[in-house]
Amino acid sequence: MSIYQRGETYVHRITTRDRTGKKITPTTIKENIYDQCGHWLVHSLPMVVDTVGEYYYNYALSSSATYGRYSSKVTATDAAGNISIFRDEFYVLPWDGVQDVRQTMGLPEAKSVDDDTIANSLWNSYLYALKDMYLHHVNETPSCNPDTGAGFDGSNTKFKTPCYPVADVNGDGTVSNSCPSDIYVTWKNSVGSMTYGNVTVDNADFGEIHLYQKNGSAIPEDNQGVYINYWTEPEGYDEYLFQQAAVRLACYELSKRFNSLNEITLQDIRSNNALVIIDPALWMKEYKRYLRTNRGIIMGGV
Repeated sequence: MSIYQRGETYVHRITTRDRTGKKITPTTIKENIYDQCGHWLVHSLPMVVDTVGEYYYNYALSSSATYGRYSSKVTATDAAGNISIFRDEFYVLPWDGVQDVRQTMGLPEAKSVDDDTIANSLWNSYLYALKDMYLHHVNETPSCNPDTGAGFDGSNTKFKTPCYPVADVNGDGTVSNSCPSDIYVTWKNSVGSMTYGNVTVDNADFGEIHLYQKNGSAIPEDNQGVYINYWTEPEGYDEYLFQQAAVRLACYELSKRFNSLNEITLQDIRSNNALVIIDPALWMKEYKRYLRTNRGIIMGGV
């Protein structure tokens, strides 16, 4: 498990052994890769043999790959029909934050904490920080068609969010009604029954959206209310400052591992390892300071 960026290649390597530890050649060995919503990206494709018992599969990430946690599962089957399963995870992020975390905490390279642990903590911190950073708009009434001024007339589907730019709160790199949703719509029919609709985003920067019923048709004129839920970026939002905030939150989570001396190993007690003497609360203060700077407002408790 590690962090990749768009356009890079995830290389999954597997070693197959028998119960004595000897490398063996299975009858079949297939790779499966899933995105964060569980959709297949690679479905039961054979891995490439390197040497006896050594296999690999290269998965090229596109230039528009979805950010998030990916999972891989290799299924190896022997001649007797016995199945072994090998699982792994990797992350696609806008930047290689593992090195940022190491440098910020003063962690020696892969000594005290491995890359997998940092990657997992950074991704979870990234998701948490997104909702801390962005502004939540709940049950707002959409504005009329920005081109024609039309509202809910039974045929118009184009509308606008009252506030914008609409934010990518799920962190996947695209503002959409995908899994999970950055924006969603609910509406009441003529008898007041609430249901979900569908949203497509034309231009997140200017809040231009299309709203539909679940069957794809326009929301009828006799609706008793249409409501959108979404998030927006604060004015002056800076992506670099946000990434540094997420790094500090990851530092906070990781530093709690060393919160008491009985959790520190001799390997950790090094003169160049500042982690030992830093209170985890410092990283939380730094996290909030970066958010405050980015949002341009005073946050309580900082």
